[in-house]
Amino acid sequence: MSWTALIVDDESPARRRLRDLVAVLPDFELGAECEDGPSAVLAISSLQPDLVFLDVQMPEMSGFEVLARVGVGAIPAVVFVSAFDRHALAAFDHRAVDYLLKPFTKARFDDTLDRVRRRLSAGAADETDRLSALLADAAALPERLPVRTSEGTRLLELDEVGWIESDGNYVVVHAGGERFRMRATLRFIEGRLGTAGFMRVHQSYIVNVRHIEALQPWSHGEVAIRVRGGTTLVSSRTYSDRVRRLMEF
Repeated sequence: MSWTALIVDDESPARRRLRDLVAVLPDFELGAECEDGPSAVLAISSLQPDLVFLDVQMPEMSGFEVLARVGVGAIPAVVFVSAFDRHALAAFDHRAVDYLLKPFTKARFDDTLDRVRRRLSAGAADETDRLSALLADAAALPERLPVRTSEGTRLLELDEVGWIESDGNYVVVHAGGERFRMRATLRFIEGRLGTAGFMRVHQSYIVNVRHIEALQPWSHGEVAIRVRGGTTLVSSRTYSDRVRRLMEF
């Protein structure tokens, strides 16, 4: 038996990584690759693949929006490929076939494909209820972060935000070389942004994973994280395990 897979990711290295892994699978063939949401919608509708490796955070249209546009009844088995924090991964694990946390190992990929095979071999069990819940959750995901300035409210694109630090009953948002202070707790911010590519690395810090430029082992199991712009943050031991996942190959 052979199944068709579709890869959707806006990052070329990520697509290449998945392409190489799928190429050696005896029971899967790659139907197409897409680098954005609109082309993914067309590919899913025309190719009707059995499996989609779907990045969540993409420009123009997120992975959630792709699913919403395709429609629940036409969605194949979905494996999310992204950089979620631990709590978000647990939620997706109950609604999609599986997730792959970038950067993932071949062993983790193989585990995911075992899950996919069981799902597809079982007759592609009805995912409608679980995916409907997933799409409902997508409506709560922010696309921009509102911050107050002296001139009013500014809406920051999430890709602009490099990291966020706690400041008592406030947080300080670091974006594009600027600092914005807003009244909120870091826990609240984590709950809102954890599924949008942000990771809690310390009791006082949340980092945009896409802004991480380098990781280096630190003392006592901690990790030094250099973010875009030259700032270095040190993860606390409580959160270091999730950060070290980014150092795996």
